[in-house]
Amino acid sequence: MKEGIRMRTMMSFLVEEEVEKIHEASMQVLENTGVKIGSEKVRKMLVKKGAKAEGSIVKLPKPLVKQAIKLINKEILLAARDPGCDLILPAGQFPFNATSGFSPFVKDLETGVTRNSTGQDLKEFAVLCDALEKVSFFWPIVFPTDEAPLLEELCALDISLRNIRKHVQCSCSSELTAKWQIRLAGVVAGGADNLRKRPIFSAVASPISPLFFEKNVAEAMVVLAEAGIPVVPMTMSLTGTTAPATLAGTITLANAEELASLVIVKCANPDAPMIYATDAAPLDLRTGIVNYTAPEYPLLAAGCAQMARYYGLPGMVAHDASEERPFEHVSGFERGVLKVVISLMTRTDLSSWIGSLDNCLNASLIDVLLDTEACDRAFAYLRSFEVNDETLALKVIDEAGPGGHFLAHKHTLKHFRKELCTQKLQDSFIFNESPGEDYYQRAKQRVKIILAEHSVPAPEQVVLQEMDQVMDKARQDIGS
Repeated sequence: MKEGIRMRTMMSFLVEEEVEKIHEASMQVLENTGVKIGSEKVRKMLVKKGAKAEGSIVKLPKPLVKQAIKLINKEILLAARDPGCDLILPAGQFPFNATSGFSPFVKDLETGVTRNSTGQDLKEFAVLCDALEKVSFFWPIVFPTDEAPLLEELCALDISLRNIRKHVQCSCSSELTAKWQIRLAGVVAGGADNLRKRPIFSAVASPISPLFFEKNVAEAMVVLAEAGIPVVPMTMSLTGTTAPATLAGTITLANAEELASLVIVKCANPDAPMIYATDAAPLDLRTGIVNYTAPEYPLLAAGCAQMARYYGLPGMVAHDASEERPFEHVSGFERGVLKVVISLMTRTDLSSWIGSLDNCLNASLIDVLLDTEACDRAFAYLRSFEVNDETLALKVIDEAGPGGHFLAHKHTLKHFRKELCTQKLQDSFIFNESPGEDYYQRAKQRVKIILAEHSVPAPEQVVLQEMDQVMDKARQDIGS
């Protein structure tokens, strides 16, 4: 064996034949059922490229979808304000993890009481996440609800760009917001051309399941694609309500929505990058609540991850969180770790879940830190291992022989630190013995120290001034 291969944990749900069947079924949905497009100008753009419109319903012929698939960007740069924080998709050994977004509530750091989130809260989340290595990119985790609703998405990007060096992935729900987000990020990136080469933000523009691209989102997707901003069309196909009651049907619907998004993006700009993003999930039909604890949730994520890999699209499909507390005991912490492991074993490239509470309606600085502890441990399960002549150890096995042992062999000394995880669950600060303090209080103290001591390099003063000018003009344009 001249060249080695690598072993790594990966959870698959579909066999190759099933992947092909879901692809073909998705193509039939787009060609026969079509999608609803709320924007007349987006409909006209699609018709010019070969789509067929029947009122607001647009049917996408197979050749049009296949052409979009051919144009897929197999590698995507998620640039950062600090180039040292740049991300290249697809991810390598470990998925890139981010905060969950966009929550309207926050747990107050001092009181623990849930309240409406503010811009100051978002700033603190950004600073904390800048300091935490396991947070690879930043989705503004809470609303700046002290801003006018129409300004929240733009203000979230503004606050994030000022207070974190990493790539920012924000939501965008209108053409007007998209234009101002592009303009604002262009100031930081050094102009529109530089932003196109180094997109320092990506945008979540979400179609509505089933198969509906409402006017503002459809037009936002086009504007973002034209500027070269990575588009993240995070659909939410809910089994039994906004998607069929079968897992195969849910994956087919979610996949069709992603392919329809791809067609829109590529018709707007053949070079535009897109990330395959869905949060397909079962609904608890008794309560009407998204059932993130259901066993079907990671299975749907695994199936969607396989579909993303089938097309060569970087994926953002698994967002399972470690919301279950408490962590007083090692077993409780381990259950949280294994929950993260199962999610990340889908081998999604991106995952947004850190700091989320109450089914993504709430967020906490303390839980951001706790989730990164769980993530750090989860990575031990996701390591890859070489399979080559050295690691197969045929000579070593022969030397030890039947009934022998390997403890004193030099091969063991050479490899055990790399191959075997020596970190114990108890090594986390969560289990430090601090009289009178529980894990939550220890995490709170650590968060406060980070916020007090961690300094995020700000953009240059001239950039900050120009950002202020853009925001002033945006407030006048969008309205308060």
